[in-house]
Amino acid sequence: MTEPPFDGRTELSERLLRKHLGLAGGEDALVDTIVLTVAREIIEGTMAPGTVLDSISLARRFDTSRTPVREAQIALERHGLIESEPRRRPRVTSLTAEQVSEVYELRGILHGLIAQKVANRRTEDDLRSLEACLEDMRRGNATGDVNGYFWSQVAFHDNAADIARDGTLKRVTYGLGLQVLRLRHSGMAIEGRLARSLTDHERLIVAFREGDADLAYAIGRSLVLDALTLLRRYARV
Repeated sequence: MTEPPFDGRTELSERLLRKHLGLAGGEDALVDTIVLTVAREIIEGTMAPGTVLDSISLARRFDTSRTPVREAQIALERHGLIESEPRRRPRVTSLTAEQVSEVYELRGILHGLIAQKVANRRTEDDLRSLEACLEDMRRGNATGDVNGYFWSQVAFHDNAADIARDGTLKRVTYGLGLQVLRLRHSGMAIEGRLARSLTDHERLIVAFREGDADLAYAIGRSLVLDALTLLRRYARV
């Protein structure tokens, strides 16, 4: 029997998005639903940069008034996923090539530092949690499921940030915003990218297990800079 493709649009992606958006759940369940849905579509490329977010259309889509939609738009703008200008409707944020390069160069250093700290501080339980994420990434790669692979990779790096046990480093990394997730996803559809990314993450796990902090730093940083090279080459920004 053929194994069904790993579904990235399930509990994992919602849990991770709630974490990155700071949505704890509560009274504004409808607003949260709109924010989660639109954020996922922006990150996964269903809504391209420059796409207009018409509040009337969104209100019809979610069968609600325009008030929850406006609240959701405010939240999305706060996280940098949409932008508003005077006398213009909100639209999905666009980044210049220079901005993308700046973000990725900083991310490279931050992810290198996280990987270095993981190699020095990981426990056996920590390694098992990362290897579980890696196994999900293998499933996504085997089935060609870009979204499934992507969200499993996000879980891998979120776990790594926790294992590093450096609150300041984690806050600075997360502070780069959800645009980073959109950029990370945009590179996943490039032919051969999943397999290459998987190999690099497997090498990173080996460095973690061996406690080789210098190698972990080099691999963690190169993962990000390799992705930037591909974005520049294929202009997927």
